[in-house]
Amino acid sequence: MALPAGHGVIRLGGLVVFAPGCVPGDRVRIRIAKPAGRFAYGDILAIEKESPLRERPSCPHFGRCGGCDLQALSYEAQLRIKENHLLQALKRIGGEDMEGEPISPMVPSVDRFFYRGKIEFSFGRAQGRTTVGLSGRSSPFSSYAGRVVPVDGCLLFSPVAGQVLPLVADALSGSGLMPYDAAAGKGTLQRLVIREGKGTGEVMVHVVAASDLGRRLTGLKDRLAALPQVASFYATGNRATRLLSGKPAIDEKLSGLTFRIYPFSFFQPNPMTAGLLYERLASFPGIEGSRRALGLYCGSGPVELHLARVVKEVAGIDSSGDNIACARENARLNGSENCTFIEDKAERAGRVFAGKTDLLVVDPPRRGMSGAALAAVRRIGPERIAYISCNPTTLARDLKDLKGSYRAKAIVPFDFFPHTAHFEVLTLLERA
Repeated sequence: MALPAGHGVIRLGGLVVFAPGCVPGDRVRIRIAKPAGRFAYGDILAIEKESPLRERPSCPHFGRCGGCDLQALSYEAQLRIKENHLLQALKRIGGEDMEGEPISPMVPSVDRFFYRGKIEFSFGRAQGRTTVGLSGRSSPFSSYAGRVVPVDGCLLFSPVAGQVLPLVADALSGSGLMPYDAAAGKGTLQRLVIREGKGTGEVMVHVVAASDLGRRLTGLKDRLAALPQVASFYATGNRATRLLSGKPAIDEKLSGLTFRIYPFSFFQPNPMTAGLLYERLASFPGIEGSRRALGLYCGSGPVELHLARVVKEVAGIDSSGDNIACARENARLNGSENCTFIEDKAERAGRVFAGKTDLLVVDPPRRGMSGAALAAVRRIGPERIAYISCNPTTLARDLKDLKGSYRAKAIVPFDFFPHTAHFEVLTLLERA
């Protein structure tokens, strides 16, 4: 199975055919619909025999909504496919045979459904009413038209979505506000963001718009007030964010720590499984008792605060002022007096921390580390590096770059995103 698209793979002689909707073990009849040199896309005409790996999707929106790609596969098969994708990325991009590298089996998600702490919905229009949904599944057989699939809940997020979404759609249908059309540059409503503290049950609702919303969310505010889980309601318009009701932040509890989450705070989307990753990192041999740890791309500080319990000093760097303010508040909230958080770019960290760090933690975005950031890592020269990645392709590229100076001691994938093609990888490197 080809990731991240989630297409089935069929080989016809020397031709590789990618078949959306096909899973390993299916016997299918297809039509070659889009040849492209040595590969093509196949449109499934019929599934003549279903694979034993198939499962009936639990979500009624599966197949139309673009939120899940793998829900028709058994969970055990999903884990095996992701493990193989990681291995192939390391082999193909790393440039060396990864046989013998310390790659652990995939750590399953704590929860297979209702695991996400944050989700973004889009606004649409159908039958004269405002709808709330998710982007439609893309297809190689048609151009992407920005279609919004109306949904009444999401099995990846939380049961609370089934209560919030109807209230939002009904209230906004009578508000006179229209969904934003980026191509035409018209409309107002852009997205609905809902966050949930999995350890507390507190929910934040956030309506994001292209222009000022005025008082037209009063009806929605009153309806949300009837839901005891909704602790915070925000609106953003004209790039200004206002708290309309409730608390400024919701709380998340993880591994005995408490974290404040604001509308623009970065926090791992699967908090409970993230806790397993942070605990695994802190328990690696040689980590406890480190003199100084440094975290690049620290977000709101969850890695650093977990490490603060086992190292003498820890600092975190992030380019977002919102994230740094949140990280500092989290440190005060948990009494972590050995933590320091600095607003800056990872690329500049080598100027201050060269030769002063035992353990370096990097948790970059999907694009991985820039050349300047990798140069900063070499200049810092830590004894150990913990690399947390959400993209095995850029992870493999960056590990290849560090190969001469560092060697992998452990590579542990974690399934942060069941039923999708994505996952996280924790890699521990030691100086060669």
